[in-house]
Amino acid sequence: MLEFTVFSAFVATLFCCVHFYVGSLSQLIYLAQVFPDKIKSFQAINCASAILVPLSKFFFMFTSSSRLRKIMELSHDGLTALPENSAARKSMLTTLRKAYMVSWLVVFILVVIHVMYLVLPVLFTIFGNDRYLPSMPGDIYGIFSKYESPYYEIAFTLTIIATFFSVVNQTGYIVLFVVLLAHELGHFYAICEVLHEVRDIIFGQENNLVAIDYNNNEKKDTKQTNVGVNLNSESSKQKKIEEMLIFCVKRHQFLIKLHAKICDLYKVIFVAHFFIMIIVIVSTLQTLNSWGLINTFLTGTSAVTPLVVYCFGGEMLISSGLAMRDAVYDCGWEGMGVRQARIVLLILCVAQHPLYFTAAGIIIMNRETFGDVAQVVYKIYAVFN
Repeated sequence: MLEFTVFSAFVATLFCCVHFYVGSLSQLIYLAQVFPDKIKSFQAINCASAILVPLSKFFFMFTSSSRLRKIMELSHDGLTALPENSAARKSMLTTLRKAYMVSWLVVFILVVIHVMYLVLPVLFTIFGNDRYLPSMPGDIYGIFSKYESPYYEIAFTLTIIATFFSVVNQTGYIVLFVVLLAHELGHFYAICEVLHEVRDIIFGQENNLVAIDYNNNEKKDTKQTNVGVNLNSESSKQKKIEEMLIFCVKRHQFLIKLHAKICDLYKVIFVAHFFIMIIVIVSTLQTLNSWGLINTFLTGTSAVTPLVVYCFGGEMLISSGLAMRDAVYDCGWEGMGVRQARIVLLILCVAQHPLYFTAAGIIIMNRETFGDVAQVVYKIYAVFN
């Protein structure tokens, strides 16, 4: 086990060093050589900044392993606390299955982008008269002209290693964010399902409901969760409603705890990625005419994908909180007893403060932020043109 750990650390360090050497270091040296040439400078800035994104994700994943382990354990506990065969658990599992499909879509997009990044220069080299390297405006530092043998082969091998490092880190990071987001959304949807069941009980539509025991489920064996409940008497109905409302309160308290840990984990890396991705997008637009449409598409897509996931994932989190608030309003509180109505009022008061992701506690991740970023990018682009 120790040997495997040491070997893994060595391989990770090697890939990280090659990635930094090929991209950031070489392009910063090239930037110092070509400055103040506008086009060449933006090409070097684009390449150097784009490579900082997966590099920052690598250090984030490496330094946050212990906190991530605690968050994943907490997420697992939250899933197992949902009663078996309940609509809440089914809603959570449905959300996680959707996250699974989204994760594979992210993997497909990033793999295709990076494969095209490597294959297209090879095709241009085979069928053309020159040798090409992907998105490398300057020579790799320490290697003479990259277009001459044998240095072209060495440079391309290093580029493959750097690209593999990039795709693994970017894909793993985004998939992790999607999974953690899905757990939060799943708990919101689970609470909504329980509130809908409460409404059905109050309005006499409980015939199609599965009898579930929500009371102190965390301390019971899963074999004891399916307990029949007689809802014919008013006292039994009120007791069942109170049990389900208390379950909603506990689930929301757990969700707040989980959300706080996730926000604390991401608040710094969000800021770094926002600034880096803005630089990548701006420099990509500046080199659109001189560097080619293919390079612009590949670099731009790779830079925009995390930003889209951040902003629209945050928008989904806010929307799910609003959906829970609407479910509280619509749970039939007017037909409850005083004790149950007070619990509903407690849930409603807490629901007035929506959960959302922020960058350093300042920038809220939602679709408005995505639009603001697009405006800022366009303004910067217009200034330089």
